[in-house]
Amino acid sequence: MPSIVHETVIDLFRKRPTLAATLIREQGVALATHDEVRLESESLADCKPAEYRADAVIVHRAESKPVLGVIVEVQLRPDEDKRWSWPVYLATLRARLQCDTALLVMCLSSKTARECATPIDMGHPGWTLAPLVMGPDHLPRITDVAQAIAEPELAALSVVAHGRDPGPAGQEAMDVFYKAAPLMADGLGKTYADVVLALLPKVAARKFVEGLMALGTDEYKSDYVRQWVAEGAAETRARDIIVAFRTRGIPVSPEAERRILDCSDADQLSAWFPKSITADSVEELFDSE
Repeated sequence: MPSIVHETVIDLFRKRPTLAATLIREQGVALATHDEVRLESESLADCKPAEYRADAVIVHRAESKPVLGVIVEVQLRPDEDKRWSWPVYLATLRARLQCDTALLVMCLSSKTARECATPIDMGHPGWTLAPLVMGPDHLPRITDVAQAIAEPELAALSVVAHGRDPGPAGQEAMDVFYKAAPLMADGLGKTYADVVLALLPKVAARKFVEGLMALGTDEYKSDYVRQWVAEGAAETRARDIIVAFRTRGIPVSPEAERRILDCSDADQLSAWFPKSITADSVEELFDSE
């Protein structure tokens, strides 16, 4: 079953199919002239009963005729089986549309991107499939607020890719998103703040949320962001309880530590904290429940 992270990335392309063309151009590939871009069925059945299903299929059309079919795949980790199924996806879509096809692979880690970019030798002379791979090192860093407003999905991916950088480049990617998000159409700033938060690693996600909260506006702090902040506060209080015991020289067993850290009940943590300063053992916390 696809993970939430996997589906979150694919949803960017479902919401804005033109995103695939933007990223393909980043790879230096010229696209056929077209006047329409739309999603199509992800089902890629071949002549056998077996069915192959891509993550997303986007078709570019000119005067209602297909001119390019793009298969979008999200890979969170290397998968050797995809080296056998990806060529099937392309060949099946090519036969269905009777036009050129391209494979765009989205990766959230540089290591996975490098492995997915390995050309696939089809065994036939001159026939080698080189996937178009977009990893953190390939995604453009959006530095213009106007562009971020016009292309909110790309702005979100920019933060996901570059917000991991603790230096000025990462901060700039976040700052551009902060400025653009309240101005994005249809409330997409709130939606994509959630997307960014779901896809960033924990340290970068905390920095991202701190930036949102520092703005002093509720305009695009969604319930998901608020929940994330609350969970972060609960985790901090849980760790304070453990530190309090250990500072007093009272041992905390691995089982007790896990029980405290797994607690997300703010009221329970608030009740435990004063006891962590006076109790003679960790077990006294649990005895008082």
